[in-house]
Parts: sequence; C-alpha cells; structure tokens
Amino acid sequence: MTPPLVAFRDVEKTFPNGVRALRGVTFVVRAGTCHAICGENGAGKSTLMKCLFGLETPDSGSILIDGRAVGPDHSPRAAAAAGIGMVHQHFSLVASLTVAENIVLGREPTHGPLIDRAAARAEVRRTATRFQLAVDPDAQVAGLSVAAQQKVEILKALARDVRLLILDEPTAVLTPQETAELFERLRHLRAEGLTIIFISHKLREVRALAEHVTVLREGRVVGDAPIGAISDDAIARLVMGREVRAARREVRHALGPEVLRVAALSMPAAAAADRLVDVSFVLHAGEILGVAGVEGNGQRGLVSVLSGLTRPASGQASLLGRDVWRMDTAALRRAGMGHLPADRFAQGGARTLSVADNAIGGEHRSPALGRWPLLSRWRVERRAATMVSAYDVRCRGPRALLGSLSGGNAQKLIAAREFAAEPKLLIADEPTRGIDIRAAAFIRTQIIALAERGSAVLLISADLDELLSLADRVLVLFGGRIAARLENGPSLTPEALGPYMLGLRTAA
Repeated sequence: MTPPLVAFRDVEKTFPNGVRALRGVTFVVRAGTCHAICGENGAGKSTLMKCLFGLETPDSGSILIDGRAVGPDHSPRAAAAAGIGMVHQHFSLVASLTVAENIVLGREPTHGPLIDRAAARAEVRRTATRFQLAVDPDAQVAGLSVAAQQKVEILKALARDVRLLILDEPTAVLTPQETAELFERLRHLRAEGLTIIFISHKLREVRALAEHVTVLREGRVVGDAPIGAISDDAIARLVMGREVRAARREVRHALGPEVLRVAALSMPAAAAADRLVDVSFVLHAGEILGVAGVEGNGQRGLVSVLSGLTRPASGQASLLGRDVWRMDTAALRRAGMGHLPADRFAQGGARTLSVADNAIGGEHRSPALGRWPLLSRWRVERRAATMVSAYDVRCRGPRALLGSLSGGNAQKLIAAREFAAEPKLLIADEPTRGIDIRAAAFIRTQIIALAERGSAVLLISADLDELLSLADRVLVLFGGRIAARLENGPSLTPEALGPYMLGLRTAA
C-alpha cells in the first residue's frame, strides 16, 4: 500500500517555559487531499505545522514524509526540498520589493554577476498562468491589497514546486467573493495533485474545502475523520470540549445620546490603505456600528485618526462633545475611549512587560492600585489574575511576559483590560481575528454586554458573520469612502455586502 504523504507518530513537544504543546500526536495526511486541522488557540496546530516545516524540533516521536522519518536536522530548507510550502497567517513578504523579487527571493536567476530581472518576471508570469493566480510581477508589495498579497505568498510557495501546501487561516481578511475565488483556485490545485493542509477556525470553510479533518485539543488528537462522517456541532464540541453558544445580539435597543460624531473626515495619506475621503457618521450610546470592507480601504486610517495616533487633513470629530483632534491618546482614554487594536502586540501591549503590567495599561494611576508612582505589586497582580481567570488567558501567571503568550491569549488579555475600563466608546478593531471559537464567542458576548450597559461600540471586522451577528448598522468602506450605510436585518448577508465591498454598488 502506498504510504501517506505525511504521517505524525506520537509527536511530543514541550517548550522551555513548561508549556506542553504536543502530546502524542498521531494521524496521517493522504496525498492529493485537502486535510483540515481545527482546534482552539494553544491546541498545538501551529507548533505541529512548524515541526513539519522544520521551524521546530519535536522532543520525541517521528514525522514521516513518503514513509521516511525526517531527521533531527530537519529545516525549512529540507522541507522545501521535500516539496513542502507554508503560507503563514501573518505574511512574510518584503513590502519594499516587487512581486517578482519576493517570489524569487533566495533563488534569484542571474546573468553574470547580476540578478536577471527579466528572467525573474518571466518565471513569475509562467507560474501565475499555470496556477491561475494573476499578479503583476512589477507591482510593489507595499501597495497591494491583503488578498493580492496572499496570492503572492501562495505563488511564492508554488514556484518552489511544492507537493504539500500548508495554509494557516487563509481567509481571515477576505470578502466572501474573494474566499470563493481562493477556494476555486485551491480545488484546481488539488485536482492537479497538490496536497493541502488547511488550518481554520471557520467550520463552514472547512466543510466547503476539506475532505478530512483532524481536531486538536490541549496538544492531543481528539478527533480524526472524513468530513462527511462528522457534523459541524460535533467538530465544535471536540474543539471546545463542550457546547459553545454563538454570541448574537438578538434585541435591538433604543439609541441613547450621541457619543461620537465624525464629519467630512479626509486624510490623503501616503499609504493608499490609510486614505479617507469625506467620511461622516454618528454613533450613539448603546449602539454597535459595524465597519466592513476589503482590508486596505481606509479602515486602518479611520482607526488611526479616531484613536489619536494620526491627525487628519480635514474634517471634525467629537467624543461626547469634545474635539477629538485636541486630545492625545492618553487624553482620549481619560475622556472615555477604549481601544482594542488589531495588532495586539504592536499597539495593544508590550511583549517585554509582564501580563500584570499589560493588564493595568492606562489604569496605572488608579488609586485602587496604590499611590502613583509607588504601585502595590500585590494589587496589580491580583487584578491581572482576576482578568486571566475571567478571560481564560493561558499563561504561567501574572508575572509571565506578554511575549510568551500566543497571539490569541494576548488578545484576550488586552480585551479584558479594555472592557474592565467600562469605556463610553470602544473601538474594537478585528477583536477576534486569529482566536478560537470559544474565545471569540466570549469576546463577542462582552461586546454585546458593554453596549447593553450603554457604551457605544465601533466594530471593524473582516469577519462578516461577526459584523452581522453584532452590529445594529453597517458602514462599508471602499477606496476610503463610505460606499454604503445599511441597517442590519435578515436580508443583510455576507453575499449582499460583497458588491459594496468590491465597489460594484453604492448605497451611501
């Protein structure tokens, strides 16, 4: 019998901080299939894939490729030689280089002592044509949309003659139409013989693409079955270990007083993704206002100006009647603004500080924590421990460094800090990106509860199911402008939002 393309046999991995990431993981991936791997944050999915790709080394057990065990010197170079490519959730492209330069990086064709750029462009065009992934070889990556960057990442892997492509949360920032287009390409590649490992929290996508699913929980395989032999509810129970209720705002409350007013906001930023053109809207107490759009259409610029990080070229904004432009981030926080940023490490917290220190960010002058600047470490750590427990933050305690946490657990800690401040306005920017089903449901429940207590929430999310389950109204951004203002209701679906997000329709 032909051996599986990849086999994991009793794979174990424990990190120096004591976290046991993998516990006897055993399953196989058959050639020519799409094999999904599901599990919550910290379940071991990424660690297992890093072992397969040569970025980590298992403590024990074995990984077999074509029936042959990889050695202790297994590396990304060896994985590439074996035909394995990996597209990470956070792209590894060099923004200052062109598409062609990124795709041939590390194996550039040469003409004498110089790089043969014409040959590089020709190779990229051939590869793009073969795999039906249209790209402009001369485009600079910094100016591409996220969906276009994802094409480049996939082409970069495919150009190395991969047999196995690992995709980690590939649809996190795509519209439904772009997701459908990506899946069509992946099915085409699978028909040509490519094997795909697909990591996703979205069970609808797992069922649409995969033929087999393996579920990890706390580093162990708790489920492994053909996709047709297991229901979505069963997968969710295996992922979580129990039933998880989806968070949805069922009751729409009467609007309260005005909290945020934005009028004719424009920002001709150097980066196209940050540009804003004549953006106006009002947000009331108790309201959740959703912002949809393909990433790179002004969402980042909107968050940046409202949170005090950037000043616009023109326009006005007021928070509870006070001019936002006259306040820095600290003053905005004192005025009642909370901010749950998309990048939990770069903007939400400091990797080199402890969980406890990050948990009190912005509240460090509170009398409840001591007399500034002499804080009570006991009080600080007690507050952090309460947040860690309430939000199920997986860490080694309040003294652990934030940088030692997974992205999902760091996000939960930052969310706990922002919700604890009871802001009058919360800017929630991709609040559940990259976190598991249970954590996402918990954070969404907290957003609903915050609004029901009278706070206003500006929710920016690429997850359209999330927007439609939480928001009262939805603004759609395209090219930095408001392309649509839509009341939420049964007729507003992800498919209905798609044409506005792609600039094909307007309803502003």
